[in-house]
Formats: sequence, C-alpha cells, structure tokens
Amino acid sequence: MALRDIAESKGMTALSKKTKLNRENMYRMLSDKGNPQLSSLTTILESAGLRLAVQVRQPHLA
Repeated sequence: MALRDIAESKGMTALSKKTKLNRENMYRMLSDKGNPQLSSLTTILESAGLRLAVQVRQPHLA
C-alpha cells in the first residue's frame, strides 16, 4: 500500500505512461488484494527512483 501511495503522489497516469503499464492494472496490482509480478513491481519501483534489495540477515549472537 505504501508503493501505491508513492505511485499516486507521482501521478498514476504519468507513471503509467512512463512505465508503459496499464493504469487500471496498476491500480489493481497496487491494491490491498493485488499480487504484482516481480517485473511489474521492479518497473514501478525504478520509475519512482526506488529499488528492491535482498540482504543476508545477520545472525543473532547470544
């Protein structure tokens, strides 16, 4: 939902044109029941100046 807020702040129509993704589909995939493909998610993140990163979690030392 945070990504939808970011997309709406950038303008969903403008973001749709920039990413070449259908605007209605973007609303659907960014809804609380949405399930975007990784490629669509990455495209939206990149166009918003963001990136997705995976990091190794540091083990807890006891």
